[in-house]
Order: sequence, then C-alpha cells, then structure tokens
Amino acid sequence: MDVIFLLRGVPQLPRFAMRRDAEANREKLIAAGKRLMQDEGGDVPVERICQLAKVTRGTFYRHFTDRAALYEAVLEHELHAIVVVLAAPVRDPLHFLRLFAEMMMLYDKYLAALPDMADYRDDGVSEAKIIGVIESPLQAAKTAGQIALDITADDVMLVCRMVASDWRLDRVDGWQTALDRRLSLIMRGIAP
Repeated sequence: MDVIFLLRGVPQLPRFAMRRDAEANREKLIAAGKRLMQDEGGDVPVERICQLAKVTRGTFYRHFTDRAALYEAVLEHELHAIVVVLAAPVRDPLHFLRLFAEMMMLYDKYLAALPDMADYRDDGVSEAKIIGVIESPLQAAKTAGQIALDITADDVMLVCRMVASDWRLDRVDGWQTALDRRLSLIMRGIAP
C-alpha cells in the first residue's frame, strides 16, 4: 500500500515548527475533543474541552480558531492513525472495517453537531479525505477476494456509519463486543 498516497490530503503539522510543550497542549486538546465527541457529541463548550485537556482558553485559541477547527483536527488525527495502521497488510476486512467504524462514530457526531454550532462550515473536505483513505485498502480487500467487487468507498462509509450507531442498544458488555458482532453479521450477511 502506498502510504504517501494515503497521506496526501491529510494535513500534517510541521513538527519542527512547534515547541514541545505547545505540541503537548495541542495533543491534549485533540484527545479531549475526541473523548467529548465520543461521549457527548460535538456541541460541547470550549470551556469543557479546556477543562478536560487541562489547558486555558488562550491555549485553545492559539491552536484552533474555533471548535470546528478542533474537530477537524480530531478527524485528521484519526485518519492519520488509520493510515499508519493500514500501512501494514490488511489481514481481514473486519480489521479494516473496525478502524473505519470507530472513526465514523466520531465523524457522524461531528457532522451532527456542526449545524448547531455558531462556527459552522461545511466544505465537504473531510468526507473526501475519508474516501481517499478508504480507496486503497478497499481495493486490496477486493483483490484478495475478501469484499465484493461492486462495493464502493461510499458503501464502506455507509456500513461503518450503521455499525457505529449507539452500541448500548445491543445490551452487550462494551463497544468492542458490539462492534465485532455487528461487523461479523454484516460480513456473513443474513441470507441463507
């Protein structure tokens, strides 16, 4: 898999240009934003994000112009993590789908929160980045005979979106258990 191709379109911060403490603060804000998006959705006040990250509002605004910019950074961080994992050969389509289902849970909360946020903007770039990351491993899975040839990147996003819906409805002992069960059912299908 061509990792350089996958990283194209996923902006990376120039690591050399940021002090270590500033970089650590940015990472804390991204982690806090991710956790709050997972737990509560996207429309969380900046104060809550800063409190969880243990940084000041000033620190937040040195790194991000608004919450939407933070959430975009969270999504880019997740995409970059997926690209790194996918640089290794995809062992099975469940592994591939699990990564995207987890990321789609965040992405959908981001999309759901945006219209309610004062700093809303929708340029479609995030979805294009996700599609770009899906294409290469999807093609590899098709070539290996693990996924049907007519499945598109949009289909993968839809499957992951369905799988990522509230796992608590499944009455199981955790997100991973629910995710594995849902993905196994999708891969097996319900036909006899």
